[in-house]
Amino acid sequence: MLHHVLLASPPGSEDASRAFYRDLLGLTETPKPEPLAARGGCWFRGGGVELHLGIEADFRPARKAHPAIRVVDLDRLADRLREAGRPVEIDDTELPGHRRCYATDPHGNRLEFVQPLDRPWPLGDGAVVRRARVADVPAIVDLLRDDELGRRRETGSPEDYRRTFTVIDLDPNQLLAVVESDARVVGTCQLTFVPGLSRAGALRMIIEAVRIAGDQRGGGLGRRLITWAIEQARERGAAMVQLTTDKSRTDAHQFYARLGFVASHEGMKLAL
Repeated sequence: MLHHVLLASPPGSEDASRAFYRDLLGLTETPKPEPLAARGGCWFRGGGVELHLGIEADFRPARKAHPAIRVVDLDRLADRLREAGRPVEIDDTELPGHRRCYATDPHGNRLEFVQPLDRPWPLGDGAVVRRARVADVPAIVDLLRDDELGRRRETGSPEDYRRTFTVIDLDPNQLLAVVESDARVVGTCQLTFVPGLSRAGALRMIIEAVRIAGDQRGGGLGRRLITWAIEQARERGAAMVQLTTDKSRTDAHQFYARLGFVASHEGMKLAL
């Protein structure tokens, strides 16, 4: 795990760095420790990446060596870069399983941006499950709101959900999935992989936010989605699958019991 990546920049370039990395790319500037602040430069952080821009008197841009930054919406980022007058080079051919593009920062340093490609898993009857994209967020929220509990809970703004989606998508221990049928999102669930020291250091997977569209229920789609989720746990080497379900959802309790889940614990929450 890298702590940070440092790129060089010329003397007096801090404002240009902020305009690009903070204002254009959306990273957050973090203050430099007092002993280092006098050296100049800027530090930025966001979405699992930490970049430091250090001042170099005899500056030469890094035109070959570069960081590769994972993003959730490559096309949107490329459009923002172009609108800001930054040339963008798209390369969708050479890195299996990813789309990517190249750009340069205001100092001429080469940057790579990568977005993983979807890997769809067939669920039968024409339905597939795949990693959610940012464009799926409104449909996912509609599914979360499609009952009395959801309508009371899901009151956030579109930007709230989009911002949290970015955090989820960039976390390697999270998989937010959607079920797609006839080009429509008809289901969703979120898988969280949690390492722990208990049970001899076992990995466990938590299933949350399982939803199937109302007109798709009763045909076995939910059962196939949970079966797929359990297989993801096995592939990652998890020793246990856990979930919680609201006490008012008695139909859901019976559904999970039929799939082999056991109500072995009392769930408790503390609202903050």
